[in-house]
Amino acid sequence: MPISEKTLEFLWENRIKNSRDWYIEHKNEFREFVLTPMIELVEQLEKTLHKIDPLLIVVPKIGKSISRVYRDIRFSKDKTLYRDIMWCVFGRDKKKYSSPVFFIEFCPTFFRYGCGYYEAPPKQMEMLRQLILKGDKRFLEAKKAYEKQNLFEIDGEFYKRNRFAEQPKELQNWLNRKSISFIKTSKDFQTLYRDDFYKELEEGFRILAPMYYFLIAAGE
Repeated sequence: MPISEKTLEFLWENRIKNSRDWYIEHKNEFREFVLTPMIELVEQLEKTLHKIDPLLIVVPKIGKSISRVYRDIRFSKDKTLYRDIMWCVFGRDKKKYSSPVFFIEFCPTFFRYGCGYYEAPPKQMEMLRQLILKGDKRFLEAKKAYEKQNLFEIDGEFYKRNRFAEQPKELQNWLNRKSISFIKTSKDFQTLYRDDFYKELEEGFRILAPMYYFLIAAGE
């Protein structure tokens, strides 16, 4: 069962209702339209992801590879109980590695997928910069793969001041970021709803593999 309009309709209504009672009353809908398609998607991606990296955690359970629908509001000004965005994330064991992840996330207004860091540790970014400046083979392979494709865009907050003005512009795009990821964003929901959408993700993740190998090099 693929992600569908009913998936996004449930997420939107659940967020607007903002009620535990409403969620409990409609929990079967959550399981049918949100959780079941996400479980299926994780299962479909497992083989491809483990070919890229056998250490990736690909487990079709909430709290593992699947996000929770409710929010932790203890330390948040926004007391909305439920989120309207869900995601599947695939990374190495956080207790052992500080590594990038592959992900797919969707909400009623867009969906996106890719790989990288949400907030890269400064130590990791500094190690990546050193690899770039040394012309490390893994960086050169990642740069070549990135420039060869037109599906993903490099992303991540820039420093306010250009710290590498003496470097070529194509390197500055990598060097001057506080974090880094490679993302495709879309509003083409008919693509998201396809039974074989996982095949697009598989192909995308294979394209991203050289970039992923470069990013994990910082933790080696």
